[in-house]
Amino acid sequence: MSEIMLAVDFGGSFTSIYRKDCGLVLKEPTLIGAIMTENGYEVKVMGAKAREIQGKTDDRTVVFSPISEGVIKSPDYAIILLKYFIDKVVPKKSIFTKLKCLVPYPTGLSDKEKEDYKTVFTSVGINEVVFVPRILCSCYGGGVNIFANSAQMVVDIGGVSTDIGVINLGSLIDGATLCVGGKAIDAQIVRTVSSKYGVEIGLSSAQKLKEEIGSLYSNDTANMEVMGVGINNKVPTSVVVYATDVKMSVLPLLSEIARVIETTLNILPPEISADVAKNGILVTGGFATIAGLERYLRNTLKLPVFVAEDAPNACILGAGKLLANSNELKKVINEM
Repeated sequence: MSEIMLAVDFGGSFTSIYRKDCGLVLKEPTLIGAIMTENGYEVKVMGAKAREIQGKTDDRTVVFSPISEGVIKSPDYAIILLKYFIDKVVPKKSIFTKLKCLVPYPTGLSDKEKEDYKTVFTSVGINEVVFVPRILCSCYGGGVNIFANSAQMVVDIGGVSTDIGVINLGSLIDGATLCVGGKAIDAQIVRTVSSKYGVEIGLSSAQKLKEEIGSLYSNDTANMEVMGVGINNKVPTSVVVYATDVKMSVLPLLSEIARVIETTLNILPPEISADVAKNGILVTGGFATIAGLERYLRNTLKLPVFVAEDAPNACILGAGKLLANSNELKKVINEM
């Protein structure tokens, strides 16, 4: 019997799949586009195609993620979507093919919520499922030796949540999950543009603003024109949004992330705190690339802060590294 080993980061914003001996083979939005029928919602498009129609549909069509705040909220749709992704990367599997899967999971998941993930994965034909803390994968993918006897704090700012954890000797010492991520930031940008300019923009436009002119520098003069609808007259109109507008939207949420980091630091044993002070804080996740984030956290926390080289993909790359080394994977599992 042949064996295929995958690492699948099935997140509320994106799904990434790493196949052993092949590398990163898929990264698509964790989205479903469905249309309302007499018998309920009928799935029409998924993944990248669902994102293309977001904000451009009629009242009968909805675009949604079956995962919210790291928790599977719609198991039936999660199964449909995950099967779609698995079939794209393993299109010709047979009954003699054994599929093994490493799944990074958010720090704050309960045993029941973790079991929900296992049910979804086994329902799409995965024969063996291994769970590893997401924060540990992100740390490893960020270039840190997770097996060293020197504690490392990691802050992973994902699409729907932020994972904060401290890693030492291949295990998670302490951690927390905060329901603040890229999607919450997009929603806040929408509110800022609405209140300041009287124009309602879509979440896709807000995401483009964040990615293209997002900055935490007060003197950043970057700007971008986006289309929206006037709040009062409902007439399509354009508005020029500035980097300082994005900063205004981002800072309250970053302040909350910094507060939770400080709370986590305050409860660590003295020896672990000393390691963190020496090693600094590693930041990963899609939002880690916004200009000025490193400086903001460093000034706020009074500690060294550095962003991973490939921050948006650190988690799946770390999971892939574990997948490629069975001895290291066994170490991690034994420490859990």
